[in-house]
Amino acid sequence: MKPSLSFQSKASAMNITHFWSILRRLALALMLVAPLAATAAPQETFATPQAAVDALMAALKADSDAAMIALFGEAHKDLVIQSDRAASSANRAKVLAAMQAYRVLAEPSPDRRVLVIGDQAWPAPIPLVRVGDRWRFATELGADELVNRRIGGNEYNAIHVLRAFVDAQRAFAAVDRDGDGVLQFAQKLASTPGKRDGLYWTADPAKGEEMSPFGPLIAESSAYFKGHTAGDPYRGYHFRILTRQGEHAPGGAYNYVINGRMIAGFAMVAFPAEWDKTGVMSFIVNHNGKVYQKDLGKNSTAIGARMTSFDPGPGWKEVAP
Repeated sequence: MKPSLSFQSKASAMNITHFWSILRRLALALMLVAPLAATAAPQETFATPQAAVDALMAALKADSDAAMIALFGEAHKDLVIQSDRAASSANRAKVLAAMQAYRVLAEPSPDRRVLVIGDQAWPAPIPLVRVGDRWRFATELGADELVNRRIGGNEYNAIHVLRAFVDAQRAFAAVDRDGDGVLQFAQKLASTPGKRDGLYWTADPAKGEEMSPFGPLIAESSAYFKGHTAGDPYRGYHFRILTRQGEHAPGGAYNYVINGRMIAGFAMVAFPAEWDKTGVMSFIVNHNGKVYQKDLGKNSTAIGARMTSFDPGPGWKEVAP
C-alpha cells in the first residue's frame, strides 16, 4: 500500500528540517574551526632591539625550531626550518659562535637596526624594525638575501666536496684495498662495516689505524654529522658516484667498471636537495679533476638522481679553479 500524499509531505518536511539542522551545525563548526586553522601564532615583538638579540641567542643555543619560528614568523617557517635538519643545527651553531665572538647593533635609521656579528663583522640579512613602540625581526625584508647566502654557501661546499672526492679516489686507488692484486677506485662512499671498500671508514689514528680518504672531510664537518642520518643531503646537496662517462667527455663514452672493478676512471654528481632553496646549480667532476656546473631547473633533484654518466655536454660550464 502506497503511503498517502499527506504522509509523504510530512516525511519530506521532516527530512528537510533535519537536513537544515545538520547544515546549520556544520556551518557553526566550520566557523569555529576555520579561524583556528587560518590564524597563525603572532610573531614575537620586543621592547628593545637588545631584547630581540638576547631572544635570538637563546633560540640558537636551544636549537629550537619553535623558538626560531616565533622569532621570525610562522609565514616564514619554510625559510627558518630547512629540510636538511643537520644543516639547520650546524648553521645555528655557527651563527651562535659568531654572535658570542662579536656582536653589535648598527643603526642605519631610527626605526631599523642591523645585527653585525663575528670576526668578519658579518651583517645579518634580516633587520630589526620598529613597529609602534615594539621591535621585531622583519623577515620579509631579508628573506631573499638569506636564501641567496644559503645557496651560495651550499654551492661552494658542493664544489669543495667534489674536489675532495677526486683526491680521495686517488688516495684510495694507491693501495690494493682488498688484496686481489688490482688497484681500483671506490664504487661507494661509505664502506661496508668491517671493510675498506668505500671512501670512508671509521678509524682511530691514536691506535695507529689508517684514516680513510674521506676521513679529513668528515672530521671537518663533525658537528654537522652529529644530526645526520643516511640518505639526508649534505649541506643542501646530494652526491652520487657515477660509473661511466658519455660522448661529450674527453675520450668519449665508456664504462669505468671492467669485470666488476672500477679501474678506468671515476666521476661524481652533486645536485641540490631542493632546487632554488638549498641550491641552484648541479655539479659534475671526473678523474681529470675539472668541475662543471649547470642549472638543471626545477627538476634538478630528479635528474640528478637518475644520472649515471659524466657527460658535460651543451650547457655545462667549467667552474674556475
